[in-house]
Amino acid sequence: MKHIIVMLVLLPVVANLATAQYAADPHSPDAELRTSAIIVHPGTSASRIEGDLRPNMLPTAAPAASQQFDPPHTEAYHGEPLHGNALAPAYESDILAARPIRYWLGLGLGAYAYMHEGFFSPSCDCEFRDEDGVRFMMTGEFRVEYPKMGFAWSVMLSYFDASAEFSREDTRSSVIVGDNPDLDVEYRNSSDVRLEWVSIRPGVFWYIPRSSFFLRGGFEVGVPLTARYDHVERILTPGVEYYDGTTENILLGETDIPGGGRLRFALTASLGYDILLSPSVAITPRAGIIAPLTNVSSQDNWTVLTAHGLLMLNIRL
Repeated sequence: MKHIIVMLVLLPVVANLATAQYAADPHSPDAELRTSAIIVHPGTSASRIEGDLRPNMLPTAAPAASQQFDPPHTEAYHGEPLHGNALAPAYESDILAARPIRYWLGLGLGAYAYMHEGFFSPSCDCEFRDEDGVRFMMTGEFRVEYPKMGFAWSVMLSYFDASAEFSREDTRSSVIVGDNPDLDVEYRNSSDVRLEWVSIRPGVFWYIPRSSFFLRGGFEVGVPLTARYDHVERILTPGVEYYDGTTENILLGETDIPGGGRLRFALTASLGYDILLSPSVAITPRAGIIAPLTNVSSQDNWTVLTAHGLLMLNIRL
């Protein structure tokens, strides 16, 4: 009899403690206990109380895998998504992006090498060929990027100066005034070429999936600024002069290169890597080549190939 009395006294306390425990746990599968109170009346049997509580204490089924919460992926590059079906940022839907298109304005500094290929013959039965050089380069670029497609297009603007001094030396038998026999005289022929143009290069980007590494291909339209050359001959053999007492003879004064005023066309190819410093600032090292389709002169098989390396600073508009 004493045991029954003790159980009747302790049961209300145990029930109230159980209710408080479930109410304090917001993740409990029996969260409905937080909105219901368990009242135990004196005289209620222990088996009745146990039967009333047991159904509510049974654990509920775990949610299906499709209903489970999938936390957002940690995003690289300060919240910016990678290219080519990469993970989307936490704040941006995979289907409806807040800014699905990115606009960039870039300025690049670097250097380019130019190589004159083929030959030309200004007012002589001779050939000038194989000159090259390296110069400082500045480039501007406007880019439109579609990051979810791994695609972009851009237009680049640059200034090129492929001016060079061509020279060649030869020895010819020459007539000497007076009774002196003919003499083998050494000559140097030179041509000072001035060749400058503005390069407009539209092109498209292809980003390697899940990477900021890209390949770019396009074409160049070159607007000529200067296309001129001359031809000067000089005597190198000591003690020998021309009839007028000089050692220099201007065979062709500076004149326009035939056909040099035409537009220049070329194919372009480059590669690079976008390094995002922030969502709106990136630097891009890149290297490329411009292969000409047209000749410098309409009278000669003469072209200029260029290769360049750049470090671009890009600002997102």
